[in-house]
Amino acid sequence: MKILMIDVGGTNVKLMATGRRAVVKVPSGRKMTAARMIKEVLKATEDWDFQAITIGYPGVVRNGQPASEPPNVGGGWLRIDFKKAFGKPVRFINDAGLQALAAHRTGRMLYLGFGTSTGATLIVDDVIVPLEVGSLCLPDGKRFGKHLSDKAFQKRGQKRWKRTALAGIELLREVFKPDHIMLGGGNSDAIRPLPPDCSQQDNRAAFRGAVRLWPGADMLAEPYGASWRITRRKTKKSPK
Repeated sequence: MKILMIDVGGTNVKLMATGRRAVVKVPSGRKMTAARMIKEVLKATEDWDFQAITIGYPGVVRNGQPASEPPNVGGGWLRIDFKKAFGKPVRFINDAGLQALAAHRTGRMLYLGFGTSTGATLIVDDVIVPLEVGSLCLPDGKRFGKHLSDKAFQKRGQKRWKRTALAGIELLREVFKPDHIMLGGGNSDAIRPLPPDCSQQDNRAAFRGAVRLWPGADMLAEPYGASWRITRRKTKKSPK
C-alpha cells in the first residue's frame, strides 16, 4: 500500500509518503488544532498519491484512536472523524510508539525521544507499550518532562542538559532492563558519545513504523487497548 505518514510534533507536523524521499514540514505549536492540521496536510499533499494514512499522535491512544488531547499542540482531536475528513483509511499510534515500531527488530527495546517533550516506549515480546515518563523524577529530584524538554535544552544549555539526559537514560535502563535503547528526537544529537547498548535513529526512520501499521509490511502492529501487538509476515520456505 502507498502510505502517508503524519507525524504530529510540538514544533512541526512532518509528512512523508511512499515514493517520496523528502520530508515536508508544516509548522505546528499551540495553535495547531486538529482541524487546522487536516487543512494544512491536505494542502501540502494535494498532488501526492497515497491510499492510507498513519498518524503519529503526541498523546494517549487507545484502541487505535486518540484518547486525550495532546499537551503541546492545539485541541479538537477527540471530536473529528479523520477518515471522513481525509477521505482515506486512517490509523493512529502514539508518536513515540511510531518511532519504536520503526526501530524494532527483536527482543526487549526501549525507545527514548528527546524533542519538544520526552517520549518513551517499551517493546517486549512484540508488544508495544508507550510510557508516560514526563512526571518521573530523576535521582536529583528533577522531573523528566521539565528538565529534558526542548525548552530546558535552550535554557540550561547543551552540557547541563546532556548530564540530565544521561542520568535519565541510566535510570530507565535500571527500571526496564532493555536489551537495547534507541534514542531519537532532535536533541538526541547532543548525547555523544552514546551510552553503552544505545544507538540513535533519525526521525525520518519513523516512516518504516508508519508502513508497519498496514497489511503487507514485514511486521503488522495492531491496536490492543493502550498497546499494539506485532505479528510478523511469514516467509515461504524454499522446497527441499
